[in-house]
Amino acid sequence: MIKAQILIVEDQAATADLVLEVLRAEGFEAQVVDTLAKARARIKKAPPELLILDRNLPDGDGVDLLAEIRADEKLSALPIIILTAKKDVADKVAGLRQGADDYVAKPFNTEELVARVGALLRRVGKADEPPTLEAGGVKLDRDARKSWVGAREIPLSAKEFDLLWFLILRKNRVLTRDFLLQHVWGYDPGVDLTTKVIDVTLSHLRQKLGAPAEKIVAVRGFGYRFDA
Repeated sequence: MIKAQILIVEDQAATADLVLEVLRAEGFEAQVVDTLAKARARIKKAPPELLILDRNLPDGDGVDLLAEIRADEKLSALPIIILTAKKDVADKVAGLRQGADDYVAKPFNTEELVARVGALLRRVGKADEPPTLEAGGVKLDRDARKSWVGAREIPLSAKEFDLLWFLILRKNRVLTRDFLLQHVWGYDPGVDLTTKVIDVTLSHLRQKLGAPAEKIVAVRGFGYRFDA
């Protein structure tokens, strides 16, 4: 099944090809344009369901297009991820204040980008996501918010469930602390990563899971992965 339609606005061919490849591998219908003018024409003809937007483009700053979209009543709810080499906090703040939903700095981890795309689509109700997940002896039911280890149902808090859901949904792939803080706890991008909220929640989750807890691996300097 084809997932959401995504438009990538990126003038660097290597980056555009990489993003296109990983998104299509995940089943998304993705297209690339390399200028703001082409992006405007494509959006006018057939608006995508999500936009990945570079800032430094041959004919201007992607933030200008972002502002235009947010000012257009018909397009204002379009999910937008800024993907750029600009890493300064001021640049991130500028993008977010103009209405970006997320901000990914180059160079980026492709698995994290795909995870961010999925999380944003879920947030706006456009994700093609299974109602249940099962891996490593753990089963989760998203609609009922229930979880089992084998035949034993285990009670999880809302954050424990969401954290485990993300980890199993993207099993065998690393999710960064920054990503988890944003999409499980709702923190703003670039939050102080010294917060211990993930560690505390993971500690409680491991105690409840028992043996399957060994599947949750900390990847030093990056984040966490569920091995299955």
